Amino acid sequence: MSRLLIATVFLACSVVSAQDSKQFVLAANRAGVVELLDPISLQTVSRIHIDLPPNSVGLNGVSANADGSMIYVEGPIADDPNGCCSLYSIDLATLRMNQTASIAGSDSAIRRDLRIKGMSNDRLHVSPDGHWVFGVRNFPGPALDVYDLVQGTMVRQLMPTGLEGHWLASGAWSGDHFYFYVSRNGGSSARLWMVLPSTNDLGDGVAVDPVAHVPGCPPHSFALEEVAVTGNDLFVYEAFGFIGDRRIECSNLIPGGAWLVDSSNGHLLHHVAPDLHFSVLIPDREDPVLYGLSSGGPNWEFPVKLVRIDARNGEVLQTRTLDTDCWNISVAPLRLAPRGDVQVIQTRESSP
Repeated sequence: MSRLLIATVFLACSVVSAQDSKQFVLAANRAGVVELLDPISLQTVSRIHIDLPPNSVGLNGVSANADGSMIYVEGPIADDPNGCCSLYSIDLATLRMNQTASIAGSDSAIRRDLRIKGMSNDRLHVSPDGHWVFGVRNFPGPALDVYDLVQGTMVRQLMPTGLEGHWLASGAWSGDHFYFYVSRNGGSSARLWMVLPSTNDLGDGVAVDPVAHVPGCPPHSFALEEVAVTGNDLFVYEAFGFIGDRRIECSNLIPGGAWLVDSSNGHLLHHVAPDLHFSVLIPDREDPVLYGLSSGGPNWEFPVKLVRIDARNGEVLQTRTLDTDCWNISVAPLRLAPRGDVQVIQTRESSP
């Protein structure tokens, strides 16, 4: 498609919203489509199309910059479409798409915008006040790296002690503290810590009731457990739709959903949406709401469900069925929002 035609599509179909930012659910699939969804109805406001090379790795992540004028997607490496991933930016005013930098992998947008040094193997979590980044690491064992954005350096590393066997870590911010959660291979046990930026020693933490322990699974199987926080409520869930999805190997039905956890004693309080097998569960930025993406089968071979959940009582408020594909979602405020179906203008230049 010529640039002239692309510009015509943009002018005809992408009326820009009011200048005040509005929250959207961003959803990207491997086929090269980014959808901007209304956070209440989950209906599509805009569908942004990206031409990808045949048989490429597709889109593997989507997020937005701080001022809501640009979205980021993680897509194929420019010179190796089978390689994952490079970070690309899409200017929502012009729909121009550029490779932003040769930064690959999860959290690449955070690394670029905040110029994080090191912690290349960590999953990054920025504190609500923008002062700290906590990096959750799993190799060679669970660890929490504490990075001071004001000083521009990592100030300490916290490591749990007394963990035997293979454990995996996850975490999320809740106000001024961070929930650091580790679970043992197979879901037989887990521990939880509430960590402040000033914490120097993790201590023993709190033992959490088993969330994902299911009889009938082979010894080598592992449960990939994740956490989501809205307000002061902590939810733990097993993530599905990835390599090692236990629905393939376990003889018994693997329960889905998420558990509300009492962070003071580790007890499970309430099971939310047990019929849904979430690949990700993320909080709304303003309301006590969770957005969940339920993978359509272990290999994403069935239609995918996007749900909006009231975190106070676990009620599923809204459900939207997405096309059969592998999807990623995020929640972000945007200042500009194209309307209808639009096509990006792709360039080869990299922005600084």
